[in-house]
This record gives sequence, structure tokens and C-alpha cells, in this order.
Amino acid sequence: MTGRHEAANDVAVALAAIKAFLDGKLAPDQQNALDALLAQLSSAAHGAEVAKREDLLRAVIEGSPYANVLVDERGRITLVNAQTERLFGYSREELLGQSIEMLVPERFRRSHPQLREEFSGAPVARPMGAGRDLYGRCKNGSEVPIEIGLNPIKTDVGIFTLAAITDITGRKRAEESRLLHAEVQIHAAELEELNEDLASASRFKTQFLATMSHELRTPLAAIIGVSELLSRSKLDERQQVCVQTIGESVEALLTLVNSILDFSKVESGKLELQAAVLEIELVLESAAEMVAQLARGKNLSVYTYVDPMIPPVLGDADRLRQVLLNLLANAVKFTEQGRVVARALLVEAVPTKIVVRFEIKDTGIGIASNVLPRLFEPFVQADNWASRKFGGTGLGLSISKRLVELMGGEVGVESVRGTGSNFWFTARFDPANKNAAPNKRMLDGIGALILTGDDMVAEIIESYLKSWSMACRRAESQADVTQILQSGDALTWVVVVDMDDIGITNIGATIEIIRALLPSRLITIGKDSPLSKPLRQSHLFDAIVKAVGPSKTDSPVMILATPVSVVFQLSAPVLVAEDNVRLQRLLKLQFDDLGVSVAFVSDGLQAIEALRGAPYAMAFMDCQMPNLDGISATQIIRDEERQFGGHIPIVAMTANAFVQDREACLAAGMDDYLAKPVRLEGLRKAIERWATASTSAAHEDKA
Repeated sequence: MTGRHEAANDVAVALAAIKAFLDGKLAPDQQNALDALLAQLSSAAHGAEVAKREDLLRAVIEGSPYANVLVDERGRITLVNAQTERLFGYSREELLGQSIEMLVPERFRRSHPQLREEFSGAPVARPMGAGRDLYGRCKNGSEVPIEIGLNPIKTDVGIFTLAAITDITGRKRAEESRLLHAEVQIHAAELEELNEDLASASRFKTQFLATMSHELRTPLAAIIGVSELLSRSKLDERQQVCVQTIGESVEALLTLVNSILDFSKVESGKLELQAAVLEIELVLESAAEMVAQLARGKNLSVYTYVDPMIPPVLGDADRLRQVLLNLLANAVKFTEQGRVVARALLVEAVPTKIVVRFEIKDTGIGIASNVLPRLFEPFVQADNWASRKFGGTGLGLSISKRLVELMGGEVGVESVRGTGSNFWFTARFDPANKNAAPNKRMLDGIGALILTGDDMVAEIIESYLKSWSMACRRAESQADVTQILQSGDALTWVVVVDMDDIGITNIGATIEIIRALLPSRLITIGKDSPLSKPLRQSHLFDAIVKAVGPSKTDSPVMILATPVSVVFQLSAPVLVAEDNVRLQRLLKLQFDDLGVSVAFVSDGLQAIEALRGAPYAMAFMDCQMPNLDGISATQIIRDEERQFGGHIPIVAMTANAFVQDREACLAAGMDDYLAKPVRLEGLRKAIERWATASTSAAHEDKA
């Protein structure tokens, strides 16, 4: 086809030359014929040129990397390429002759013809829709983001518009990703700044609480210490009441301070549990004893029962005791008459874990059903009347809940208003010895006769005795006692008598019969008895072993000792570094009460000089002092000991109550830690612990 176009063009050129040569030499009719022939040839040559240009345009459009669409002045599609088919999903046949608006999303179709007319009025090559997002509509109805370049093409039959269309989906995604990344970076920077602000606020809060703890505990320490010393002195009844009131009031204030600190530690996530061997029996029973005095003042009965199958476990005894004390104290506080029962029941015991359920049940005022769902939230109390009458902050249960959760357990309550409440929680522990079986102490061949009118006491004692493989009987009359003890069976009998509620008439004569038949095998429990209530499991066992004699059991006899005042015989005085003069006077009285000679200094620098100049049995070091604090002083002392030898026991005394405070003291080289207020019993135990160490060190120095 191209060859024919070129030939026609060549003939036209040749005839034009001939015409120029013959111009004026031909007759008129010959001249007219030649002009007509030249016109025909010129027209043929022009058509060939147009066809040639159209072929070239088609080739350019088809080879373009863009989707090219040629549109006439009426907006009809006259030419498309393969890229257009791929982009929009239509075939050429479906597009040719159709309105260009079929490729425009419906929401833009109404305004598009006007845009075409505006372009036809000023046909200049330019991008379409500059500054706006453009979209093309595909055959399947989806939309694709595009860019369009418009190019006018002028022809003899009108102006055509060539639209070069580019799919910018990838670019859009990249841009969105870039913007998202930039936004994420901005948010990350803002979050980092916010975290820094929060961390700064948390550090300020922690420092503030530590400072407030120290400032509050310092005067509390003096009040508690003085009231403790006064209670041990000779006072008349009125003075004892006054001292007791002071002690109870300051203990309540100290409990409030501790609750606020614990709540703060829980909220900041800084409360951590320690893991050490603990006996749940001892923890629960000691907690019950701590509230028993208050219960006796209200004429309430307190009972404890610990499943004998619970083995020793690994856990935080202090935190477990804290939860139990909170629940027990609440039970006693909100119970006007009746009893409080504390139980520990074994739920699961496998080589990898021990699960125990604790229950504190009372016969108190109960809790309204609408309060129960919110009871473990901070600052929530049963009702206004209860808060006014019984007091409290509403923090104890919230803190207890978080402690139980840290112990891997759950907490809950069942309660009926006017009947009482049953608070319960579970805790998960690691076995203290994964290969050890529960400590089941055997007392085969021994029988126990129980005399009590209290069904709860009888139930608890019988449960313990049966776990020790003992035969158990309960007497309801003097005749029962005589008949059982004179039965002549092979059992070795002991008699357990509840002196608070015997439940048998003519008890005096009955006891005389028991003493005649079983001398030294009478075990009494209750007020003014060797075994007090709430009854401890280990105390009952030891009393039975002692009554029947060691020959009747393979278990060793445990000697129960009551605490006595200890007077220490130290080879040298004790050094105390404390800047508060009032606390110095109090500590002097406490050390005097323990028979310990003491010397005082007021800061860390003086403590270092004192230890360099004279021998001391041990040192008690306050952590916050002017000039040089106790931690820095201890580090200097330990550095000198590493250089010159020796080691003096140093016990920290601090009003800061956070775990990290204890860790900082031990990391600095201190041997022990006493939290303020320093109580006489805690001071005694610390001296007892380190007196041996200081004596041994003194012997080594002499050697």
C-alpha cells in the first residue's frame, strides 16, 4: 500500500513538470484536459499522503506504553491500542464508535461533555484535571486511578483528541505507603514524647511517694515505738487504755499509708512477688491470730482450718498474709455477732503446681447485691452507712485482687444482706519439693475423745485427727466419757476438752474422772488454756504427742516456746546512724530494753569515722541522712573492708517501702533490712541474726 502511495505521488510530480513545460503551447481544449488530469492526480497523491499519516499514527498509538484513545469532536472513540484493552477490560470492537464517557465513572459523566467542549475551544496539549484525582471506569465496574495527557490533532475533517492514559495504582499505593509511614513516624515521635512524659511523671510520682512514705513513717515510728515500750511498763488501768488507744490509732494510720503505697505500686506495675518456701498452715493461722484479739473484744469466735494434705510451697508469704489479713480484718469488722471461719483447701497438687482455695466466711451484715460487681474496684465500699460506722479506705479489696492475680488466682465473694459473706480466692504455687509427698503425720493406735458443745470446733479437730490416722469419738455426757475410757480396747486415749464450750453437765466431776483414768492425757483448749483459739494444727499435734509420750509415735516432739524478753551479751556496742533526734531517743530505749549498749551518729560520714576508730558488734544505718546517706556510706565501708579486711554486719533502717529500696540496700553491701517503724521484736530478731556473725568475724580478726 505504501508503494502505491509513493507511485501516485511521483506521477503527480511528473505531470506538474510537464504542465509547466507545455504551459501556453497547447490548444484550449488540450489545456483543460491536462488540468483535469493533474487535478485528479493531485487528489490521489493527497489521499495517499493522508493514508500514510493515518498508518503512521496507528503505529505510534499501538506502540505506546500508555493506554491511547483517539476521540473525535463528538466524543466518539475512533482508535484505541492494546494497552487500552488491558487497562479497561474492553475489546477494540466494544470501544470503537462508543462515547468516551463509557470510560468515565458515573459520578463524573454529567460534567465530562462540558470539559470536552472547553478543550475543543482551546486545543492545547496539556494534562487533564491538574491537581485532581482522576479515575477510569473498567468493564467490571471497578475504578482505577489514572493520569491523562491530552493532545489535539488537527485534520481536514476536524480536530481529534489523543488521550494518553497512565495507570497510577502502584504510584498511589507507594504514595499512600509513604504518607502512612510519615504519619506513623509522626505518631511514633509523639508516642515516644508521651511515653517520656509518662515515665517522667511516674518517676516523679514514685519519688514523691517514697519521700512521703519516709516523712510519714518517721513520726509514726516514734509513736509506735514509744507506745510499744509504754505498754511493757507498769501502768495503771487508765494509762493502759490510753496507750492502747494510741497504739491502735497509729496502727490504723500506718495501715492507711501502706494501703496507699501498695495501691500506687500496683497501679505502676512495680509490685513484684518474692518466691521462698512457705507453709500455708503457718501463714493462715498466724494471720487469724493477729485479728483474734479484736474478735474476742467483740465476743466473736474465730476458727481456722488448713487441709493437712497441703504441702510446703514456694511463694510470697508476706503478700499471702496481707490478703488474708485484709479479708479477716474485714470479716471481724463487719460482724457484730457469731463467728469468722478461715479455711485453706487443696484444689490441685501435681508435680508442677499446687492450687489452694482460701475462704473467709463470716456471719456479719452482708453486702447488697448491687454493690457486689464493683466491690473489688478502688475506693468502693458496701454503702455509706457501713463506711461511716466501720471506716476504711476501700483500697484493701482492690489491692488484694491484684495480689491474688499476681499469684495466678482469682478472687470472688458470695453474700446475702443480713446473713453474712464468704470471700474466697485461689492461688497457684510451685511445690517447694516436687518429689516430696504431703506431710501426713501418723498416730496409729491412738484415740481421741472430744468434749465440746461447739460443732465447728469438733468438725475441725476430727478432720485433723483423721488425717493423722487417729480414732476419734465425741462424748455428749459423763456416762459417755466413762464408758469410752473404760472400754478396754487397745487404743491409747487422749481427751481434748473445749473449756470455752464443754457441752456436758457436771463437767467438774467429769474432769476428775478423766484425770483419774488418764493422768497427764488431758488436753484443754480455749481461754486460759495451753492451746488457745483459733486452734493451730501443729500445736494440737504436738500436744497429743507430748500427752501420749514419744514412745507412742515416730514423730519428733515439737517444743512450743512462748517469746520471752532476750538480753544480749555482745562483745562490743552497736553503732546506729540516724539523723532524727526523736528516733535516736526511741532507739536508745529499745536497745536498753534488749540489754544492748549503743552509740549514735547523725550522718554517713560520722558513721565511717566511728567504724574506723572503734570496734562495733554491728551497725544500723538509716538510708536518708544529710552529708552522706546510708547507702553511699555502706559502699565506702565495704570498699575499705575489701582493701584492709574484716566485715561488720550493717542493717538498713529506712522508711522507704518499695521493693527496689530493699534491693538497693542489699546491692550496696548491707546485710539486712528493717522497714520503719522499727518494732522491738524486729530489732531483737535482727540483733539475734547478726550477733553470731559479728562474733565469728571478731574471732577471725583476732586470729
